[in-house]
Amino acid sequence: MSLKVDLETNFAECVLNAGKIVLGDTQRKEMNPELRKKQRENILKAICALLNSGGGVVKAEIENKDYNYEIHGVGLTMPSIFKDYLDEMQQGELFLIFVRSWNADASGVRIATLCSNLYYRYRASTDVMDSKEALAFLKGKTQTLRNTDSSSLSPHKVQVGVRNEYNIRASAAAVFARTQLQYLEKLNFTNSLHVEFKMFSTEESQCFHESLPSCVSAFANTEGGYIFFGVHDETHEVIGCEKEKIDFDMLKACIDFCIGNLPVHHFCTQKHEIKYAVKFLEVHNQGTLHGYVCAVKVEQFCCAVFSEMPSSWQVKDNCVKQLDTKQWIAWMMEADPVLPDRMVYTPESIYKELFSTHKGLKNLINKEMRSFSQGILIFSRSWAVDVGLQEKQGVICDALLLSQNNTPRLYTILSEWDPSWKGYSRKVARVLKQTLVNTGGYTGKLCVTPLIFLLNPDNTATTLHDLDLQIYPNSYNLRTTQHMEALLRSLVIVLLGFRSFLSEELGSEVFSLLTDKQYELLSKNIRMTRELFVHGLPGSGKTILALRITEKIRNVFHCQPDDILYICENQPLKNFVSQRHVCQAVTRKTFMKNDFQKIKHIIIDEAQNFRTEDGDWYEKAKAITQRKKDCPGILWIFLDYFQTTHLSCSGLPALTAQYPREELTRVIRNADPIAKYLQEVMQEVRENPPCNIPPASLEMVHKAEWAQGIPGYVEIMEYLDMEDMVFQVAKKCHFLFRNGYSPKDIAVLFSKASEVEIYKDKLLRAMRKRNTSQLDGESDLLVQIQDASDIMANHIVLDSVRRFSGLERNIVFGFNLTAEPDIFHNLLLCLASRAKKHLYILKVPI
Repeated sequence: MSLKVDLETNFAECVLNAGKIVLGDTQRKEMNPELRKKQRENILKAICALLNSGGGVVKAEIENKDYNYEIHGVGLTMPSIFKDYLDEMQQGELFLIFVRSWNADASGVRIATLCSNLYYRYRASTDVMDSKEALAFLKGKTQTLRNTDSSSLSPHKVQVGVRNEYNIRASAAAVFARTQLQYLEKLNFTNSLHVEFKMFSTEESQCFHESLPSCVSAFANTEGGYIFFGVHDETHEVIGCEKEKIDFDMLKACIDFCIGNLPVHHFCTQKHEIKYAVKFLEVHNQGTLHGYVCAVKVEQFCCAVFSEMPSSWQVKDNCVKQLDTKQWIAWMMEADPVLPDRMVYTPESIYKELFSTHKGLKNLINKEMRSFSQGILIFSRSWAVDVGLQEKQGVICDALLLSQNNTPRLYTILSEWDPSWKGYSRKVARVLKQTLVNTGGYTGKLCVTPLIFLLNPDNTATTLHDLDLQIYPNSYNLRTTQHMEALLRSLVIVLLGFRSFLSEELGSEVFSLLTDKQYELLSKNIRMTRELFVHGLPGSGKTILALRITEKIRNVFHCQPDDILYICENQPLKNFVSQRHVCQAVTRKTFMKNDFQKIKHIIIDEAQNFRTEDGDWYEKAKAITQRKKDCPGILWIFLDYFQTTHLSCSGLPALTAQYPREELTRVIRNADPIAKYLQEVMQEVRENPPCNIPPASLEMVHKAEWAQGIPGYVEIMEYLDMEDMVFQVAKKCHFLFRNGYSPKDIAVLFSKASEVEIYKDKLLRAMRKRNTSQLDGESDLLVQIQDASDIMANHIVLDSVRRFSGLERNIVFGFNLTAEPDIFHNLLLCLASRAKKHLYILKVPI
């Protein structure tokens, strides 16, 4: 019984078709038990998938035609976790179950799960953990990494009978060490925390398949133990399995297969396997071999052992998919922000550096915080820069305090006095408030109180703000945790947000968020990091960060756009950056032809594709930024060796000389199927790197993190000839237009720039040959095809892969890609990583 997503439903939400079902209390009792069980499992799976996917409707065809909902009832027993989530309705011959989205706050866990399949031993029984117990167990395992006290490994600590348990375990170990037992011998211990007795069923291998997974999971997740197959669980008498029915090799293989296939999850780095031992103990009856007891010893496991994958589903890519163990644990343990019950300073890297550099600052801050029992103090080298204002000389740092039952406070710490400080601090506080509201979306009553302190040379502090601060009504205090959480969410948008390129497309402000690592690099003290090499995987946001660093340079050093130079290899990317109006932008060739006497700071992007054919660009960039030896400029270089698309010398320093160096390893641009394809191509590059790439630079692929949950599409298609390929691309473009995409979403990329003009007219003619009944002919004529020089314009881009480097579009077609064998996969990676949602790799047989 398979579940299918109903794509032709009239409901404006996800509908799962569960097939046919018998309904009614009496009717279901009378049906075949196995079929009844399968139908129920199918419905529960559908409900679980919708709970984890935003809700929806389960639709089933009623098999018994005389069924009446009001008269016969339903006859489906629902788990208690489904309470308050379901509504039912009969609609003719259909039965509909309306499912609302899972409520993590009410349930205490983030995901709906029918069964965790995570077992533990409690006294003498093997029990499955419910979702809350499983979450507590998993969290306990992560804490165990910091605390090796083995008593914390059991989800339920047994505080009584410790001595008895020790004796039972010792007795079980002694029996396991024996070679033979006597028929009907009564063992002197019982089922316990560490011992399980089981009888053989009529089919020995089936016995192991049914009972061994849960038993091994339970013992491995608790404190280890012994399973004796062939000992009566009530009388404790040795029965064994008759010798004629024992096939040692088959049973041992069955046990090994069963245990070897149990899902495990590691929080540690050792990655141990489940440790166990199997023995067949002879059972004698009056001196004659009667049969065997199978004894399995299971060691306590370092992390978590499941009997099978957790019974939890979601709807993804129009399919109902079971979460694997890793996905389930990640979802279960994903943490909500928790407000601290004490005063917390953050970010640690910033405040620790400030405290060590400026003596007396720590004492000043600690003294000011004594009157607050809890809250968050957020340090910045300049909150002015963080909200888009220019940095002011003499500011040691700013710190924003958020504390319940108080208004937000902005502390500004100075190293020198200036009469303009009061106006400056008020302006920063005012702009911060406006940004929290206008950009961050905070809707509550809000004010930011500015406080100013002068840190004196003798490490004492002087208060510069008026002690009689303006008093706001109590309603402006952050009165509840909800107010605190809402303001923190707005603050995240302010700190991590950047204006998305979608803003131009949609005609309204759209913001995206930086990754943690991007923000870490952006918040670096650039006065102390004048030169930096940033290695970033494809789609990790190198160009975005380069532009944000340019804006920061402008505000920190009070620069004009003409003081900052952005250098890249291709003209379209140079044009795109020029439109930002934050700096000068040139290509490498232009850079090598001119002097740039006024330039103070340089940002270099896509440096892996630079060449030395026009001279040593790196030495020239260093010479420009180091004109003032006592106050050198900024030189940050962004690159990705994986996307090197030539075999010449790049002019970059040796990898060991690229210091200091940082890495961007979280890939955030591409949809899931494209990201999976990129991983495959990157592995090819790593295993067969071109001669001009240092192999060590490619090892960062092992650190890659991939953003998940973004639907998309990858298709590799082969055509008879180029004419057929052009026709099919035009057909696909029309299909995409009918589904809401526009020309500005599409890029068609070739191996060489010389191929572009050859196929431009052919593609344009193919676009205009289609049936006018499919789309208004006038609209068809409006479709323009241009190169990537104006990437933001509403036209289909037709260009080479190399010229499109550093840019992106939602949909990318790659036309019959060819390249030197040594760099073919590099060029393919550069092509594929340009696509955000749809990727089409098109081939023609040679």
